[in-house]
Amino acid sequence: MTELRYDSADPYAVRVIFNAHTDMTIEWSFGRDLLSCGRRQLSGLGDVQVWPSEILGSGMVFISLRAGEDMDVVAASAAVIDSFLERTLEVVPLGEEERFLDIESPAGRLLDDI
Repeated sequence: MTELRYDSADPYAVRVIFNAHTDMTIEWSFGRDLLSCGRRQLSGLGDVQVWPSEILGSGMVFISLRAGEDMDVVAASAAVIDSFLERTLEVVPLGEEERFLDIESPAGRLLDDI
């Protein structure tokens, strides 16, 4: 089982959690913009790449995840990815991510320790 998650406390990132609700889970975090751009064209450098495709008339999104020598590629329905991205934009609209960052809190904690 795989889940896509979004948290407004980390507004630039999305998370993919594999084997969710089991004892063994693996979580990858990467930019929401990477997932969005990957809906239209090959996007990403390095450990995570996302690209669109069509298989038997159905829109798909492929996500390549690399850790060292290991690489996995997962596929998801483009409609599912689109719906997920739309819901994230309802929570934190594009361009307003900075408003949701709690930058003052870490700085305040640092100053309290001095």
